[in-house]
Amino acid sequence: ADSMTQHTYRRRSSFSLEQLLQIPGIRLLLFYILPFLVINGLIFFLVTAKPKYELTVGETHDYQTTDITFSITSHMPLKTVTITMDSQPLDLVKTGNKTYQATISKNGILEIYMENFNGMAIYGYEMIDILDNESPDLTSYQVENGVLTFTVSDSQSGVDFDSIHGTTDSGQTVEPLSVDRSSSTVQFQLGSQGLTVSIKDMSGNEYLPHF
Repeated sequence: ADSMTQHTYRRRSSFSLEQLLQIPGIRLLLFYILPFLVINGLIFFLVTAKPKYELTVGETHDYQTTDITFSITSHMPLKTVTITMDSQPLDLVKTGNKTYQATISKNGILEIYMENFNGMAIYGYEMIDILDNESPDLTSYQVENGVLTFTVSDSQSGVDFDSIHGTTDSGQTVEPLSVDRSSSTVQFQLGSQGLTVSIKDMSGNEYLPHF
């Protein structure tokens, strides 16, 4: 009984490819259906594959410039790649395999256009708003007993209080009576001549209100 069991087991295990192909439907599956699915799946992928990328915006240490890194992450051959800011092409420098870098010196919108060899294209947008391109704001002001008092603010690089000064209509330079950094309040003696005050932020943007 034991030898018959072993003999039967050996016969069942020796199942050749030729015997497999004799099973109804196997030949059709292996030689027609599976190749059809594989080939058509590959064609579908090649026809519909879209470009891919990664865009990284670095931090800014002076509020005047920042670096962006652009990486192409798709493997399909590209027909066209353009990156512009406010419709102007960026000066990209290649830093690695399919990796590029550019220095940005103003806020704006980056526009990315990529097109594969198969005609599939994508548009991408990235807002750059971490740079300080705006001058400080005059929050409030008043004139009382010949003394001009105003408050200033700057939401990004901050007000350069040390540079605040005034200039009379005759060209004379006037220093502030007082500067309170904690409340962002500045006072000037306002004479009979008009006074233009220079208020800068730490990025050098200047506001010149006239009183």
